[in-house]
Amino acid sequence: MAKTALFCAVVVLLLSCAVVRAQQGAEGEGAEPGLFSGTLGDSLWTVIAFVLLVVVLGKFAWRPLLEGLNARQNHIERQLKSAEDSRVKAEHLLEDYKQEGLAVIRAATEQAQQYQHQAAEKAREETLAIRRRAHEEIESARTTAVEDLWRQTGDLLLRVSSEVLGRTLTEEDNQRLIDEAVARVRQNGGLQ
Repeated sequence: MAKTALFCAVVVLLLSCAVVRAQQGAEGEGAEPGLFSGTLGDSLWTVIAFVLLVVVLGKFAWRPLLEGLNARQNHIERQLKSAEDSRVKAEHLLEDYKQEGLAVIRAATEQAQQYQHQAAEKAREETLAIRRRAHEEIESARTTAVEDLWRQTGDLLLRVSSEVLGRTLTEEDNQRLIDEAVARVRQNGGLQ
């Protein structure tokens, strides 16, 4: 395409030179010299110099200039593509971090709920243990109180019986009387 344009430029230049020559010849020798006034040889050398200038500029100036511009364009396109890839990668990383953050929050919430459930369960177990110990202590105190009451009842019966009978009973008599009194009290509904 560049060769065709160059060829067209040369042809247009030659034709314009020929037209100007023809006009100068028709006007005569007394006319002022124009841009293309001169001989056909001068015009031909001008065209050759122009063509050489175009060839030299094409080889040493335009081609390196176009290659530099193309390289610059390719470099910019690569940078744009790299920036776009980096942006997409950053968006994916951001989304991944958001998902990880949500997962951490969910895990922390679940762990907190587990700790809360464990604490409530531990408190319930401790409450039950305290209640059980309290019932055991109450039962133990009740048993001790009942035994103490029976002992006091036996002592009281022993004193009453010694006063009523007027004599001192032996240890065996005391035990027999206590056992009989306890048996009667239990038969009648006793202390419960």
